[in-house]
Amino acid sequence: MEHLAQRLQEIKLEIIRLKKANEEIVLAHSKKSKEVERLKKIIEIQNSSIKELELKMKIKRIADSVNDEQGNNRDLKFKINDMIGEVDKIISLLHQ
Repeated sequence: MEHLAQRLQEIKLEIIRLKKANEEIVLAHSKKSKEVERLKKIIEIQNSSIKELELKMKIKRIADSVNDEQGNNRDLKFKINDMIGEVDKIISLLHQ
């Protein structure tokens, strides 16, 4: 009978140890999940920045071609205005 009581006490201690280990694992998982979300947001911001820079490059190329050509100024101005609108949209998304 004493052996059974001792074994029961050992099982109780093991349960307590396992619960504590589980809590530590849950806490670590929560921290890692938060870190993953933070990194996802950083990646999203960086991707938006890349798109913004690509649009600026397109605008610069168009502006450079405007300086070289004088015939299609009106069409190029419309394209530039469209691209500026896209850049403004991306900037507003970055600030959200």
